[in-house]
Amino acid sequence: MENLEPIVSESDFHSKTGGAFSGNPRVSSALYAASQAVRNHCGWHVSPPAECTAFPEGGAVVARLPLGYISEVKSIKENGTQLSQGDYEWRRDGLLKRAFPKRWTDAWDGIEVKCTAGYESDAVPDLSEAVCAIAAGVLSVAAGVVSESADGVSISYSQSASSIAAGLTMAQKSALEAYKVVSSHGA
Repeated sequence: MENLEPIVSESDFHSKTGGAFSGNPRVSSALYAASQAVRNHCGWHVSPPAECTAFPEGGAVVARLPLGYISEVKSIKENGTQLSQGDYEWRRDGLLKRAFPKRWTDAWDGIEVKCTAGYESDAVPDLSEAVCAIAAGVLSVAAGVVSESADGVSISYSQSASSIAAGLTMAQKSALEAYKVVSSHGA
């Protein structure tokens, strides 16, 4: 998943913010930074839907993909052998169940899943609102020097877009909880 687009497009951002930041050359970078902050917090790309290859941890009857919303499983290989659809079941939340009485291999990277994962942005308005709020916060802070001193020589700079976006508020983190992936090993 290289070069993912921001979760919210510039046109949607301008529409949601009433054009408050129209003409601001930093909108694109703020949307990328806000989207990356959301993705970092959630532990996966979240939106838009993308073709993914995942290697879940095995060893049990059930394995969990490190993705939060699966729309299609294209193929699963176990130890290099292509499985047929009767060999497993899958759920949209990323759970894979091996056909009884088998268990998934416990070999590292022994399970390879090719799938489509991620939400359409219009299907998750709360996620879009969170990204817009983060980006608007980034754009509301002026770049550059915010204070100076003379003899004691003290200069303070405003935070960068990426450092502001990385510092999500508790309310933003709470709004994103529904999109976080559940770890298969309790981390």
